[in-house]
Amino acid sequence: MSTLRELTVIGMADPRGLDINTCLLADDWIDHNHPEIVQKVKELTDGLDNDWDKVRVIFNFIRDEIEYNFAPLIESKNDWKASSVLAEKNGMCHQKSNLQVAFFRAAGIPAALTYQKIVDHPLMRTRYKEMIPDGILPFHALAAVHVDEKWYRMEATLDSGLCERRGYRKTEMKECEETLLPATKENGDPHFEIIEDHGYFESYPEEFLDTMLANKERLKLWRAFVRKEHLSM
Repeated sequence: MSTLRELTVIGMADPRGLDINTCLLADDWIDHNHPEIVQKVKELTDGLDNDWDKVRVIFNFIRDEIEYNFAPLIESKNDWKASSVLAEKNGMCHQKSNLQVAFFRAAGIPAALTYQKIVDHPLMRTRYKEMIPDGILPFHALAAVHVDEKWYRMEATLDSGLCERRGYRKTEMKECEETLLPATKENGDPHFEIIEDHGYFESYPEEFLDTMLANKERLKLWRAFVRKEHLSM
């Protein structure tokens, strides 16, 4: 039984090769035709005509109103549906990025998924080093959005509350710029290091679903480990 660390999932290296029309469609995981998603996006973007204004309100909602959960309850494939994440109001990076892409598409803005191999340096100085000794997260997920004929990655994983508690730098969306994981914490200590990009995807890769569900018992142990001190990260 393989784990995420053993997977090889490679997307499109250049996002300009993505099909714009496909990046507006709903599917099993990016179910932006769900009435709750339609209603929330309409509420957020009402009166906004500029795509960047829409991107900003969606980015802020995903970042802060959907709390980051380092150890979500994983029971079935439904847990990765964007509509399920919205209902739960929390999720890991894969779940939050699925919802983020769904919101962008519901607003009529093409969006895709992308993944990175990263090092989370603070993990190596906490009790989490017992299970992640090198601090490597092999497939960190985030969304990419297409505005004004260009693609921009949009990192909205860590909510503001978590950042304030942990002394992390909060990601801020800026027009015509990518928003990526911050390299340092507020005090200047190393935080995130992006060591490999896995490319861009028009839909959520089934390999992730299959692997995580195959390791459901391990994920339960991880969840129990994390919840001992009621921490999300």
